[in-house]
Amino acid sequence: MTEQTITCHKCNAQIPLNDALTEKIRQQLQGEMEKDLREKEKELEEKTKLLEQSKKDIDTQVAKKLEAEKTKMWEIAQKKAVEKFDTELKDLKKANEEKESQLDKMREQELDLRKEKRKIEEEKKNMIIEIERKMDSERKNIAEQAKKDASEEMRLKMAEKDKQMEQLRKSLEDAKRKSEQGSMQIQGDVQEDDLKLMLQNAFPMDCIEDVPTGIKGADLVHTVNSTFGQKAGMILWESKNTKAWSGDWIKKLKEDQALVKADVCILVSQTLPDDVKDFKFQGGVWVCSYQSVMSLVSILRLHLTQVNQVKQSLVGKDEKMELLYGYLSGSEFKNRIENIVTAFTGMQSDLESEKRAIQRIWKKREKEIERVVMSTSGMYGDLQGIVGASLPTIKSLELPSGDDDSNEEVQNDTPSFF
Repeated sequence: MTEQTITCHKCNAQIPLNDALTEKIRQQLQGEMEKDLREKEKELEEKTKLLEQSKKDIDTQVAKKLEAEKTKMWEIAQKKAVEKFDTELKDLKKANEEKESQLDKMREQELDLRKEKRKIEEEKKNMIIEIERKMDSERKNIAEQAKKDASEEMRLKMAEKDKQMEQLRKSLEDAKRKSEQGSMQIQGDVQEDDLKLMLQNAFPMDCIEDVPTGIKGADLVHTVNSTFGQKAGMILWESKNTKAWSGDWIKKLKEDQALVKADVCILVSQTLPDDVKDFKFQGGVWVCSYQSVMSLVSILRLHLTQVNQVKQSLVGKDEKMELLYGYLSGSEFKNRIENIVTAFTGMQSDLESEKRAIQRIWKKREKEIERVVMSTSGMYGDLQGIVGASLPTIKSLELPSGDDDSNEEVQNDTPSFF
């Protein structure tokens, strides 16, 4: 083994390094280094104390200077505030004096205006009184003159009016006599035309026509049509506009109904029997007032339409039953049922196949989850063996304790954290 040496920096002599020498040098160097370190620490402590003292002195000086500056600034601020307050006070006094002067001038002007206003009001009142006096005088003169002129003119006009009234009375008496002769016939025709127009507007799909020539007593034939334009029934109308009721009208209308072959007949009259208020079925004829026409015809028309629907549904009933029996017992119905059953069978087969496939997938996933849980439990056990009690506890991977108040039971193999 080669002996280690060191070279002297003064004589360049090679000095061998043995353990004794090395230990001595190390102790000597260590002692010198510790001594230097203590001296440096002592020096550092003295410098630190001096630095802290200097810092305290500086803080004291800064505090004093700040206090002096604050005092000086406070005095300057007070001085400026006093000067500003004096200036503002002088300004306010001056403005107040100017406002007082302006108020005095305005008071004087207001007094002058009030005097002028009172003067104008007095002149106005005097003027109104004078005008009223003149107007009263003129009214009196005009009224006297108008009274003189009107009395003569009124006398002539009254005589003329009397003459005109006499002529008008005679003309009215003549017109009344002439109108009474044909009024009954005109009123009947007007009511019949109005009834026809009212029915046409209310039921545009129906056919409303005048009674053919040769049939006396009735006025209108009303053919009721269904929504599809099929004839549902017929209504015979008779219109009366007289001051007295006649029982022969019902008998006559029944005879006309037989001739026209109508399903329903309605007698509309302005004058009704004593026991009829709005409408009533009397003697095989519907008797109604003119105001109740639309209510009655709407009900009767609905009844005729419904009866016609029932009649149409019963037409060919036996033929329909025979056709239905033939269809149910034929091959066409059998083929349709077989097609439906085949379709349902195919759907059921597909459903069973899907069910089996889904169950297979569920079982596969269940096994995979079970393997994951087992691997997780094994890893948790390995970590417990390595780390020990410092490992956080996972309740779902621990055995249930006997002191557990909840006494929960494990229902599935899958832990709760999944």
